[in-house]
Amino acid sequence: MKKIEFLFFSGCPNSEPTYNNLLEALKELNLSINVEKIDVETLEKANEVNFLGSPSIYIDGVDIYTLQKPKEVNYACRTFDIGGKKSGVIPKEFIKDRLKSFI
Repeated sequence: MKKIEFLFFSGCPNSEPTYNNLLEALKELNLSINVEKIDVETLEKANEVNFLGSPSIYIDGVDIYTLQKPKEVNYACRTFDIGGKKSGVIPKEFIKDRLKSFI
């Protein structure tokens, strides 16, 4: 069973839409995998969980955007360049594609 972690911090406006996209992607792929939602409230916690910024989705410790295990810590809202468009929200279709490659 794969381990999925959703990492975020309160105050990042992109967290909730990305979390909802993750849940919808799992549902559409008919995957019943629990998502561990981790609120990264402090810089100490960020270091502990190798936080790349809010929002982040890790599958077995690998970031679904970079496809690597995080090596640095960033305590800020993230932006993503997906299909030539910059956004702070990870689109559902992108999440679905990445989930398929992990599972």
